[in-house]
Amino acid sequence: MRAFAAIVCSSAVVSSASAGFLSSAMIDDFSGSGPGLGFSRQDQNGGSVAGGFASMSGASGFHYLMDSPGYVASGFSGFSLKVDGSLGTGGLYLNVIGADFNFIAFGVDFGSTISNGYAWITFSQIDAAVGNDPGALQGALGEGTGFVGIGLYTTGNAAITVDDFEFRTSAVPAPGALALLGVAGLAGGRRRR
Repeated sequence: MRAFAAIVCSSAVVSSASAGFLSSAMIDDFSGSGPGLGFSRQDQNGGSVAGGFASMSGASGFHYLMDSPGYVASGFSGFSLKVDGSLGTGGLYLNVIGADFNFIAFGVDFGSTISNGYAWITFSQIDAAVGNDPGALQGALGEGTGFVGIGLYTTGNAAITVDDFEFRTSAVPAPGALALLGVAGLAGGRRRR
């Protein structure tokens, strides 16, 4: 019965993905194949990629560029990034630029959102951080404006590694939360006997 419960849980996840629901789109997994979604990556001031993750320290980072019209992320609500290491007294920041400069946000503090090894920031939080009207970025995406530039960089004495930089519909759950979902599925199966 336990194996059956596990199969049912797996089937539910697969069926929602096959029904057209997309919870994330990978910008960069820092593998040897380069970034996705049509972006090209430029290392800045010592940002480096090796072994499936990126290292950033001091004032270093990465810029992602795309030819117009850009990647339209209207199906998503924010950015997620796996983070390890220490920001110290430094920070982790995000820049975004839309096609034809329909939206611009420089120096958004991505580091203040780190929890359980992931940084998650919504498009609404980006608008608020730079003084845009509420919903400005999401509205521009809904009208077909795409991202043509994204910057990810550290400052001060930060020394971190990052992985799985992506657009997401919701925050990445902590590994413990995923384990609890599995246990709940098994417990539910056990009660039905």
